[in-house]
Amino acid sequence: MKLKNIIPFIYLFVGTLVSPQTSLAEEKIEVIPIIQSSKGLSGKNFNYLEGKPELRLLKVMIPVGLETPIHTHPSPMLIHVTRGRLKHVRGEEITFFTAGDAFVESNNGGAHYVKNIGKKPVILHVGVVSVVGMPTAINK
Repeated sequence: MKLKNIIPFIYLFVGTLVSPQTSLAEEKIEVIPIIQSSKGLSGKNFNYLEGKPELRLLKVMIPVGLETPIHTHPSPMLIHVTRGRLKHVRGEEITFFTAGDAFVESNNGGAHYVKNIGKKPVILHVGVVSVVGMPTAINK
């Protein structure tokens, strides 16, 4: 190969060595609070439970048009809606949530149900502060 054919490749190679690169020192870890509360959606305080502590993280998928049975939660929980549209009904109180919304469900909040009112499955990520052996929900 002739020298004049190699020169463009040399410039290309040297150029990649001296071009600016993104430094890891410029990137930062970002913490964005989603929700913080000492009360549930019902306005009632939650309380911690007696027993051996257990944390749970659940991914809940609710198909289009489906609703849960009326139920309560014996443990407080954080719910983050990551996809879809959700209707939450507790007695006469109705609340709507969409992707990106979050709420706290108190273990003193009373019976309720949720329904997927969107055009695609709802996905919820649910963090539960519970104790070993306790159910996450109790159907009424």
